[in-house]
Amino acid sequence: MEYYGNILCVEAQELVQTGILSESYYKQLRARKQIHVVNRACRNTPALIAIESLPSRFYNRVIEVLGDPKKVAPRKTFEDRIVPDPSAMAFFSGYRTVTGKQLPDEKITEYCMNASVLNALSEVLADKKAARGVTGGKTTGFWNASAETLGRLKAKLGHTLPENPIRLKDKYRNYVKDGYSVLISGKFGNNNSRKVNELIERMILSLYIMPNKPYATSTHEMYLQFLAGMITVADIHTGEIFDRNDFYDDKGCPIVISESTVWNILNDPKNRTIVDKVRMGTLDYMAIHRPHHIRKSPEFSFSKISMDDRDLPRKMHDGTRVKAYYAYDVASGCVIGRSYSRKKTTELFVDCVRDMFRFINSYHIGMPMEVEVEHHLVSQFSDDMMRAGILFPFVRWCNPGNSQEKRAEHFNREKKYGYEKKYQEGIGRFYARLEANRPKTEKIFDEDNNNYKEATYSFEELVADDLDIIEKYNNDLHRNQKKYPGKTRLQVLLEHKNPHMAQIDPVMLTRYIGECTRTSVKRNMYVRVQYQDYRLSSPYVLENLMPNSYEVDAYYMPSDDIREVYIFQNGMYIDSCPLVSPYNEATAEQTEQDYQSYTEQAKYVSKFDKMVKDGKNNLSKVTIIPNEQIIPEVVSSPSPIESNTQEEELEFDVESYLASARQLAKSSL
Repeated sequence: MEYYGNILCVEAQELVQTGILSESYYKQLRARKQIHVVNRACRNTPALIAIESLPSRFYNRVIEVLGDPKKVAPRKTFEDRIVPDPSAMAFFSGYRTVTGKQLPDEKITEYCMNASVLNALSEVLADKKAARGVTGGKTTGFWNASAETLGRLKAKLGHTLPENPIRLKDKYRNYVKDGYSVLISGKFGNNNSRKVNELIERMILSLYIMPNKPYATSTHEMYLQFLAGMITVADIHTGEIFDRNDFYDDKGCPIVISESTVWNILNDPKNRTIVDKVRMGTLDYMAIHRPHHIRKSPEFSFSKISMDDRDLPRKMHDGTRVKAYYAYDVASGCVIGRSYSRKKTTELFVDCVRDMFRFINSYHIGMPMEVEVEHHLVSQFSDDMMRAGILFPFVRWCNPGNSQEKRAEHFNREKKYGYEKKYQEGIGRFYARLEANRPKTEKIFDEDNNNYKEATYSFEELVADDLDIIEKYNNDLHRNQKKYPGKTRLQVLLEHKNPHMAQIDPVMLTRYIGECTRTSVKRNMYVRVQYQDYRLSSPYVLENLMPNSYEVDAYYMPSDDIREVYIFQNGMYIDSCPLVSPYNEATAEQTEQDYQSYTEQAKYVSKFDKMVKDGKNNLSKVTIIPNEQIIPEVVSSPSPIESNTQEEELEFDVESYLASARQLAKSSL
């Protein structure tokens, strides 16, 4: 039995071993919270149970077996509370002075002991305050008693804390507020020293980021030359000249630092990040220093598509590489679109999108929910095809230079080093860290001094090999076999589709990623595209054309068998035109397909004739009757009598009115 703080406790293991409690019943009491576990069990530390929380029958059993707890358990003295503080040891061991040196070993020991003593004071003070809340105890005279106790233990413990109660109280409060740093003597790090240290650090870092990327040793040499007056250091942007007097101490001596101190300054984690921002390229800095987001893959396929381009590793005969563009489903990792070209152009991207939708249509899948693309090659489509809501509900534009953001980059690496390297030769990079990923090269010593022996291939060979790799890649097991046991990437793609996908609008899709041909409506029936005829769906479509204009734009998805084209005029959709299949005019040779084609064409002609007939019947048969010239007779008519709108009542003379009317009639004859 022992005291934990101010609480009398017994070890759980002791209760079980003495038979007071069974282990199972102890666990039940703990789970039901019928006992108070003051300290949980951990490595080399037993679980402690507050004796007062034990049920009465077990408390009495403890007295019988172990004795009266209040008489048996020893109280913890102040000296017992002084234990080593690992955090203090780590802080003082890692502390660096103004000149970059470590604290002396004796100072580290001294400061660690001071921290342990103050920790013990904090524990005792907390117990006092807790007892005051329960029993009404007081903390009056605590600092006087503490100062007296520390004075007696000073020789034994070797601490250097104040023996004056007021100064001890101030030191304790500063320690609680600011931590271990208040225990360090001012000669190792006062405010003036910190100011000089900041100037030195700024100088060292500024010299280190010069365009010639100097070594740490060169930086140290330049700093010493600056102190000696051999060189002047100035800020290019502000014109500020570093004052040499700022790098002298209070005695007028230059602050000379060692080469190792310069190395420590440059390799401080914060400083290393700052200087590498200037000295490194964007890709290297992003890969090494800049924090990144932690993400997880979607649950459903076609929730997100990631697209990216790459150069195939092996070269063609002319020394160039095949440009490839891939579309990956993020959830399954499956390649669902690919295209190849000798040049990296926007057509390479469009061809990849076309191939992706050919794949999607072959499995009758809806529109993917989101696409992830880069600005290069794709930015010109940001206002039409790649605008959110046109083709894809969501479009994510990856930040330039942040290759790790694109999921396609990760899949490209997996495909390259997991499959291409397995089935092909010469896969890797000459500067790869791992030897197995560096292809073997042999230099040719000629006048150019820049040629190497390496195998080359034709464009067709490289494309065929890559298509074979994609086939193996898609039909190999998914990388997350714990989640998709025994399933390939293609199976995951087809069996875990997003249930909220919308159906693909073929008209909109074809307009943005299809081919366009300028043609015209012929004989009010068909348009000709790629040497084949495509019929209007109805003669009444002619009403949608502009007056005296049969010219239209026909859009179609390029393939060997174009079954339908979509015609537009001035950007407005007109009609979807199916392929016209010619039928055999010889009745004896006609097949069922010929008969069906004949029927469809006959129906169209019949509708056309009906449209014309109805329009004709709606017209009127008219004749022209010339009109004779008639001179109209001019007849004077009396002026109308103005009505009186005044509200007041007026007198009306009937006889006078009749006389004037007769006079007016006579004058008109």
